[in-house]
Amino acid sequence: MLAAPPLAAVSSIAHVKQPICVLELLVTTSPGGGPKHVWDLVQHLPRSEFELVIGAPRDGIFFDRFRDRGLDVVEFPLSHLGARHFYLTRRLISRLGLDVFHTHGKSPGFYGRTIARWMGVPAIHTFHGLHYSGYPPFSRHLYLALERQLSRWSDTIINVSRSQHLEGLGLRLFRPEQSVVIVNGVDIEGMERVLLESPIRRESLGLTAADVVIGCISRFDPVKRIELLVETLRRLRARFPRLVLVLVGGGVEQQRIRRLVFEGGVSEQVIFTGFLESPARILPMLDLYVASSRKEGLPPSVSTPSTSPASWTSFATTSSSTPPHPPRSTVSEQSRRPGRAPR
Repeated sequence: MLAAPPLAAVSSIAHVKQPICVLELLVTTSPGGGPKHVWDLVQHLPRSEFELVIGAPRDGIFFDRFRDRGLDVVEFPLSHLGARHFYLTRRLISRLGLDVFHTHGKSPGFYGRTIARWMGVPAIHTFHGLHYSGYPPFSRHLYLALERQLSRWSDTIINVSRSQHLEGLGLRLFRPEQSVVIVNGVDIEGMERVLLESPIRRESLGLTAADVVIGCISRFDPVKRIELLVETLRRLRARFPRLVLVLVGGGVEQQRIRRLVFEGGVSEQVIFTGFLESPARILPMLDLYVASSRKEGLPPSVSTPSTSPASWTSFATTSSSTPPHPPRSTVSEQSRRPGRAPR
């Protein structure tokens, strides 16, 4: 589902001559929920009504995609937070006369909404998951208190699932009337077209029909717990010698995951594809799609497999927005598509 900025934010700028100029602040341009969210807005919002400006680090494929669409893309430092983030944001207001801030992620949510408050510009913030449980108690208390204050400076809070909305209300991160649930959509027709025209076949990765292939499309980030998949493979390889794990994506955890694969002695059974153009192309070759995140909002990588032929499961993903866990997440029970006998 795609939407223009909610009325609560737009109503205060109704007097502004069209198009409405929106600054989209991102923590990364690597594939993930935030960049994909903004990319969908870029593709579908009418340019006669909305002018999007992107502020983000040049660390992923979406940076050049935004520029190729003719957008004004301002490169922000890759570091999570610094004085230059505030400076660049303030300068953009002066240069472009921004009408709305739309922030994604913790750091942009902090400096973006702080500057918006200071300059009197309406602010929208999207939570792509609520990640705080891994913080020490004092840091967790400080983070939640900061989010509550930032929400007081926000016109609208977007949640990507109903369960995330309810969790945020329980944590008092925003008021009920502030929250709008806009789930991450899947372009079914576009995905089906890609799967028909250019699917990735097993042979291209050196695999055969005899292999049991499990896969995951994900940013390599601590919250995604890719190491759990590697450990699962290590424990099951004696029982399932043809079991193969295909990991699509990359990120800050990639080198650590590669080291764990090597140390676990499963290098021959793990395939790293890196980032793929239209990653859904990998789905037809999978027997099982897995999601091992500690928690999620509603990630596109989980929404997409639910529309494909591959079976899938979730290892302890806590958000109730994802489909329910099977009673036992074992390869013997799950590594088959509907109507096909187990191997």
